[in-house]
This record gives sequence, structure tokens and C-alpha cells, in this order.
Amino acid sequence: MKSFITPFFEPLGAVWLLMALGVLWLLRRKQWRSAAWLGAPTLLILLLGSTPLANILVERAEQPYAPQPGTNQPPADAVVALGGGHQVSHNDLLGFTTGDAGARLLTAVELVRRGQANTLVLGGSWPLSEGSSIPAMSVVQDWVAAWRLTSGAVTNLGICRDTHDEAVAFRRLRDERGWQRVILVTSTLHMRRSVAVFRKAGVEVVPVAADFQVAGVPQISGQWSPFPRQRRFVLLSLYLHEVIGDWVYRWRGWI
Repeated sequence: MKSFITPFFEPLGAVWLLMALGVLWLLRRKQWRSAAWLGAPTLLILLLGSTPLANILVERAEQPYAPQPGTNQPPADAVVALGGGHQVSHNDLLGFTTGDAGARLLTAVELVRRGQANTLVLGGSWPLSEGSSIPAMSVVQDWVAAWRLTSGAVTNLGICRDTHDEAVAFRRLRDERGWQRVILVTSTLHMRRSVAVFRKAGVEVVPVAADFQVAGVPQISGQWSPFPRQRRFVLLSLYLHEVIGDWVYRWRGWI
């Protein structure tokens, strides 16, 4: 019963219910044209939010990066974790907060802790404050160093607007340090585009994915639902973000 009524406590479910009731009211009043105009988006929301379409699309995109049992990667010179997994928060004890993409940072730290590399490179970020030349990632870097989460060196890519900026900044750093083998850590859905951008910039990387949304996540239901679920629109948004991002990067010649 709980799983049946839960969608109606989500903003999307509540709005959809009002829309569905509106369609029924219009049909009862025989206002066919108005019912059709309102019924089309109501049906679309039902199809996208009730069917496992979003789950299927995301899982297919994530599956190629799922770790294979018994596969051992040789040590690398550096692990680079792309930015986007944190934001500065002056009211939080750590000075920053993490979201789903925060798994990028944890995965990269764990790889270095396991001896997969001696150097941890944190991704680029926006300035710490307006007009500042200090990247926001420096807050995370200070926390990693203070907790001694790695025994190797820790640095960051500075101020970067996007993945392309990170690839260019990392290439300069790689050339300075003479690194040969590099592990790239980012969210699974973001991995395909990230690898392509780094390779276009002249940097070969070994992908290690983090932040799986569907593949290997038992809590994510792929079953049909009688009512639209908000989570499926979140998944669809993440998927479309990468699809559109891929088109834009190709148009700009970055991949």
C-alpha cells in the first residue's frame, strides 16, 4: 500500500494526479479539444514515469563500465577525479557538501589508498568566491590532506568551466610530471564523453567509473508502476544531459 501511494507525495506525482483529474473533468463536460490538449502531456508523463524506459537507457549506458570480476589493474602514475561532486558550503563543518557525484572523490581516494597510484589529482572547479583566483576544489584538497587519506601527493586542476578545460589542464600537468599511465575517475554516465575529451586532448586514460545510478544498484526498481515516479525523470535528465553534452562537444570539436 505504501509503495502505491508514495508517488502522490512527490511533486511530480501530485501534479500528475491533478492533471489526470482535470482530463476526467473536461471529458465529463464534453470539452474534447481541451481534454486532448491536457491529456497529451498527462499521458506522456505517465509513459515516461511509469515505464522502465529511463532505467533501461541508463543501465545500458552504465553497463560497459561495470568492473569485471578478477580484473586487476596495474599501478598508474596518477588518479584524476573529475570535478562536479561537491559544492562549497560555508555553514557545513567541512566547508563543502557532496552529492551523488561525490562518489568520484571517494573512489579516487580509495584507488590511491590501495596503491593504484601515488598521486591524486582532483578535478577543476569554479572559483572559491566571486572574483577569487582560488578554486573551490582547494577546500576538498585541504580536507583530504588533513585526514591523510592518501600517502601520496594531492593536487587539483585549478579553475575549470567544463570537462574540456579539465582535460587541457591535466595534459599540461601530465607533461610537466612525465606521467605515462593515468586512471580517470568520473560518474559512469559521464565516462564515455570524458574519455573521448581526454583522448582528443592527447591524454590516454584508464576509466574507473563511480556513481552508478542503475547498474548494480539493487534499490532501483525497474518494474512498471501504475503512477509516474519522480526518480525516473531524474534518471532521464541525467541521461539526456550526457546525450546533449556529447552533441555539443562534437560540434565544438572537443571529441
